[in-house]
Amino acid sequence: MNTTKKSLLLITILLLATCTTEENPRLVVVIVVDHLAHFTYEHYKPVFTQGFKWLDDHGNSFDNAHYEHGYCATGPGHFVLGSGLNPGPAGVLGNHWYDRVQKKDVYCVEDSDANELDIPAYQVSYGKVNGTSYGDWLKAVSPESKVYGVSTKDRSSIMMSGKNPDLALWYNYRGSFTTTDYYTDTIPSWLHDFNKDIDILGYRDSVWNTNIDSELLAEYTHGDSFYGETDRFDKAIYSPVFPIGYEDDWDDSKVFSEIPGRPWMDRNTLDLASIIVQKAALGQDDAPDVLNIGLSTMDWLAHYYGPFSHEVMDHLVKVDGYIMNFIDFLDQNVGLEHVTFVLSSDHGGLPLPEHWTHVMKKSGGRVDEEHYQATRNKAYAELDSLYGNHDYIYRKGSSYYYDFSKMDSMDVEPSVVDSTLQTYMESIDGVFRLYTKTELLAATPDDYLAYRLRNFMHPELSPDLYTLLEEGWLFRNPYGTSHSTPYEYDSHVPLIFSSEQLHSASLMDSVAILDMAATIGEILGVEPLNRIDGKSLLSLLISD
Repeated sequence: MNTTKKSLLLITILLLATCTTEENPRLVVVIVVDHLAHFTYEHYKPVFTQGFKWLDDHGNSFDNAHYEHGYCATGPGHFVLGSGLNPGPAGVLGNHWYDRVQKKDVYCVEDSDANELDIPAYQVSYGKVNGTSYGDWLKAVSPESKVYGVSTKDRSSIMMSGKNPDLALWYNYRGSFTTTDYYTDTIPSWLHDFNKDIDILGYRDSVWNTNIDSELLAEYTHGDSFYGETDRFDKAIYSPVFPIGYEDDWDDSKVFSEIPGRPWMDRNTLDLASIIVQKAALGQDDAPDVLNIGLSTMDWLAHYYGPFSHEVMDHLVKVDGYIMNFIDFLDQNVGLEHVTFVLSSDHGGLPLPEHWTHVMKKSGGRVDEEHYQATRNKAYAELDSLYGNHDYIYRKGSSYYYDFSKMDSMDVEPSVVDSTLQTYMESIDGVFRLYTKTELLAATPDDYLAYRLRNFMHPELSPDLYTLLEEGWLFRNPYGTSHSTPYEYDSHVPLIFSSEQLHSASLMDSVAILDMAATIGEILGVEPLNRIDGKSLLSLLISD
């Protein structure tokens, strides 16, 4: 081996040994902020002074990290974060999708074998998911290690925590955090105590306002009540502005369902994470532990108001403080020298189309729903004239599934159905392509859009015809915004590894969010239990 190669090998070994103060940290804390695009994080980073700043000041930030699948959404995103697998081949085809084998719509973490205990819960778990997480890899070689997950959304906590955590918790939209019997036989008493203490109905009299200076709001946002923001109040005129409270006649169920769209919910989630650290004694011995935290409120707010709104800016500033409080708590109860943090997001999102077009001066908009439906009906009418009916097509959203046995019996030619739907639907403003499954499964890296969609396709389960909108366009009407495309505003999210031993560094290597799980695995000193699509980035980290 030549001198240069020996030197590079020595540097790599030293980096691997010095990224943490010990061979392994005692606690790895993964914080996932739902719907936090990289451009959003970078836009507000100058105003962060607390938790986000600490993570950045002590973190290596991969500033060119992308999801490499085509449908960027919560369920698939958290699955990728936890497993290091592309979601399509693993059968995670969205938050919800049509299961052509069972012939019904399914939810990504539904599990008919998982049942509620003494706190109401839907039947959900990781039990039917085809994958394992970094927590599972750890438990396989270190059974005494502990793995916990907590989030507002069940799929966030479940997908990150994997098949064999000690406990995964989530909000049930009925006033409580909960779990199912997949995870435990008995709800711990401290969770009952926590649910009683947070008193969700007590927020009925609470009002969300901002303390951010008006000049700062004007500098960083598009202004309050920007056209395109969603009005969340039933009786008020169109006025999505601070202060935000609850209408007097909203019943308890409305209060329960609206609380996830308030900053207080992320604070509650981090408070529960603190209780888990105490009650489970996380980070207290040499067996490393994992705590997954999903902060979900940003998703509601970004959907309603867009990333450049007063509401999103104020929320992120508040979360900045909440995370700092949690870091201080860990310093006192575990010692930050024993903790490694990872910050990321499950997907980004398009700015409000009105902001995208009028402020950013880019092409985009909202697909006209009436025109879209009328055009689809014309396509169906043409198919009916050829084959008598179109009962062999099942539509889920803008995706089309074919019943090939019916097609055979009716002598329907699938390629004719493809071309008919493509001709009509691709004529609509905002529709880019209707890809056949065959096209996508054969996609190559030179067509990055189709290739990312390929990583979201399953050979048997995926739709036979998949719609991709033009960049800057969405189906959501008449207000708000969304995500779910392979475009950069959806795929590009923060990825930061932080600890007391790391210093602030912006790493521009082109990496995949798929790589996060493998990196955490190597930080913990464990190997994946199955083949994964990501690779470890640990050798790229720069320590003091």
